[in-house]
Amino acid sequence: MKKRVTDLAEGKLITIFLVRAVLLSLFSFSFTPLFSQQMTGLGFDNYNGAAGSRINPAFLTNSKVYMDVNLGTADFFIENDMGYFNKDSTSFMSLVHMAWKHSFQHANIHVIAYQNHNSKSFFVSSRIQGPSFMIQKGRQAVALGFSVRSVSSGINIPYEFILSHGKLSEPVVLHKSFHDKNFSIASLNWAEISLNYAYDLIDRGNTKVTVGAGIKYLFGIGGAYAAVSNVNYSVPNTTTLNINNFSSSIAYAIPIDYDNPDKVDFHPVFKGHGVGLDVGVLYTKLKTFTDPGEKRWCAKPYADYIYKLGISIMDIGGIRFRHHTEVHRFNNDSANWQQFDTVATPSIHSTMEMLSSVFLGNPHASLTDTAMYMSLPTALSIQYDYHFNGPFYLGAYWLQPLHFRLKSVRQSPVLAVIPRYETRILGVSLPITIYNYEKIRIGAALRFYSITIGTEKLGTFLGIGDMTGMDFYFSVRFNLNKGSCMGYHKGACYNALF
Repeated sequence: MKKRVTDLAEGKLITIFLVRAVLLSLFSFSFTPLFSQQMTGLGFDNYNGAAGSRINPAFLTNSKVYMDVNLGTADFFIENDMGYFNKDSTSFMSLVHMAWKHSFQHANIHVIAYQNHNSKSFFVSSRIQGPSFMIQKGRQAVALGFSVRSVSSGINIPYEFILSHGKLSEPVVLHKSFHDKNFSIASLNWAEISLNYAYDLIDRGNTKVTVGAGIKYLFGIGGAYAAVSNVNYSVPNTTTLNINNFSSSIAYAIPIDYDNPDKVDFHPVFKGHGVGLDVGVLYTKLKTFTDPGEKRWCAKPYADYIYKLGISIMDIGGIRFRHHTEVHRFNNDSANWQQFDTVATPSIHSTMEMLSSVFLGNPHASLTDTAMYMSLPTALSIQYDYHFNGPFYLGAYWLQPLHFRLKSVRQSPVLAVIPRYETRILGVSLPITIYNYEKIRIGAALRFYSITIGTEKLGTFLGIGDMTGMDFYFSVRFNLNKGSCMGYHKGACYNALF
């Protein structure tokens, strides 16, 4: 049976405090537009230059262009298995109006919770990439770029937290006991300056082996997590919550005033710094023999391939936050929480002081540190691309998160098959993805010269199926083809195509 989900910020169950203290405040400050998965329709296209480095840094030397300038790229991705918008009552345009105009009212816009008893999850990822540059000379290629990224994830969230709406009076929790372990909610926002390098280690005959690496200097805008390793609790009546063996870490370094969530705090703008690393290798079986003797950057011809197979590990590393940071810990603590239904939490500090008083008997005892470390959403991926005759290609992609810490954000696994039509003027791809090994999605990407728009969830925009998330990306770039040098008598940029 379907049930309407109310605003989680008004809930009273223990996880609502964690969410409110850590994440809802973070989401509300979100001055950075939430725009990412891997943009497979963009990354596999051989005319998109440095875009392939988001999947594997070794892709840089295998592009059909020797110079690529990204003028602007943005990507937004969200998916969850907690609830959905009904396709018959909520249109995509209604959500757009609601997002851009807070006063917009629509009686039928509400989220419907899934009633199953599976653990829940969500993933929100975004990327805005500013001007970036890539150039290849001979066997080497280098790319320099700047981007702002945001990743939020919820892992193994207990079902009763969602179905109860945070109310002890709900039948799903009333007069029942629960034992939950190893779940977390986390969010990380950062800017990065990246330097990618690729080198054709072997370029002989019809075989090419390329190695690539990217190093990123990270500027932490904000980070937060609520990680619960263990909690036992029961709900004897509508006003009391009995909690035993509560072990949790709650930490945050976000640009708001912890005593007044309506005020921002950008002193300093970056709350922490860190270093990230991408590494990859690519094997390419060429259709023709290469010519390693050409010296001019532009003159080296593009070497077409039969197939290429790559493997990469992306987003190794993390950010250490040292400014405006608080870490609160609870270790196997218990509480008999009376009048739980009347609790009010107007700010992050008041929430944490209340939790510390309830579990530790002192409003400041839970604060144990003023620095924290959050890992990037590290992931392993394998890529395969087969070139049929002419402009037809078939790509395949597998991404598996490498999640080592409960206190960090995590990507969701993705399997994809990407049929593609590709010429200099036009590129069309239709990625078919399996998200989290359970949800099948069909997407589409269209490139006209060097302008690309795409989605990996086309049904959202067509009103097909209930809405559990969405995905959208675009890119505008300028690049120059391999094997086509500038002619002075024709003008310095006669072969430059957008």
